[in-house]
Amino acid sequence: MQFQESETIELKAIVKEDLKKEIIAFANTIGGTIYIGVQDDGKIIGVDNPDQTALRISNMVRDGIKPDLTMFIHYETLTQNKKNILKISVQQGSDRPYYLSDKGLRPNGVYVRQGFSSAPATDTAIRQMIKETDGHSFEGMRSLKQELNFKVLHHFFKEKNLSLSPSKMKSLELIGKDDLYTNLGYLLSDECPFTIKAAVFLGENETDFSDREEFSGSL
Repeated sequence: MQFQESETIELKAIVKEDLKKEIIAFANTIGGTIYIGVQDDGKIIGVDNPDQTALRISNMVRDGIKPDLTMFIHYETLTQNKKNILKISVQQGSDRPYYLSDKGLRPNGVYVRQGFSSAPATDTAIRQMIKETDGHSFEGMRSLKQELNFKVLHHFFKEKNLSLSPSKMKSLELIGKDDLYTNLGYLLSDECPFTIKAAVFLGENETDFSDREEFSGSL
């Protein structure tokens, strides 16, 4: 068997942290296969302990990639030229986009396969994957911005003698099933970027105002 990198094949001599980017890229596109113990030029150097290497990679995936991708990855040990090679088969995931847990839903956390390499996804590509996974309801989609604060919303609830706990935010769908803020949460957060313009006209003439105001921040 000859090894050559392609759109769906990645060769790695040893396991490094950047392996997570390759796994994410395959899971976010059409899937692919990673061979550990094979250099970029196709030369086989082998893996000393395939089982231990597979366990290490499995832990990397579990701890470093979100949403959970473990069920879409299969490990197999191959032997060629009396050397062991670890084959990692990655299927396209059903909860795209997948991302580095310490980076979030940003281009430097979400990767896709482009040609023979993995590259950061654009904001447009990330939104498209979210739409395909979450559906077309804007409010229910995962928000690209996850560093959100809710001081105004907490104050509003307090005035109504209501609490705003994380469980309540989930039931109101401000937080999704994957514990990420939704676009509804974004709209109700202090970071909401949209502006609402309201006006009261004196009569039927829409150029004469008795009052007008703009509201920004939490919806």
